[in-house]
Amino acid sequence: MRDMRIIIAAGRRRQTKADQALLGERLDDIHEVCRGRNTILIPAILPDGVVAMTHRLADKRGCMMEFFPFDYLKHPENGVELSNQKVIDHGADLLLALPDVPADGPSHETWDMVRRALGAGIETRIYPEACHE
Repeated sequence: MRDMRIIIAAGRRRQTKADQALLGERLDDIHEVCRGRNTILIPAILPDGVVAMTHRLADKRGCMMEFFPFDYLKHPENGVELSNQKVIDHGADLLLALPDVPADGPSHETWDMVRRALGAGIETRIYPEACHE
């Protein structure tokens, strides 16, 4: 049985304990449905806290993680887009996206990942509700 590959993308203000709990609940639900499949979590590299949050989620659930590092200094103008496309090109089954709410900022990186995932036919779940500690 093939591994379940899940991309985690979150806005700069969507990395709170409440947001991590929300993602944890969704991952637990997915785990129930995907019994017998390994789950691989793939963090969007930006913003920085997404990697740490994904790591905590993976550790708690015994999931594997996969990283696709990117050299943003070589591509200062479009590094986010190239990095997101690199993640998409490696394939995934699902994107869990937590964009910032409009009052907190535009969340360009997260919405770019959403557009790319939808364009690639990756199931995409967006959790726009604000979660604050």
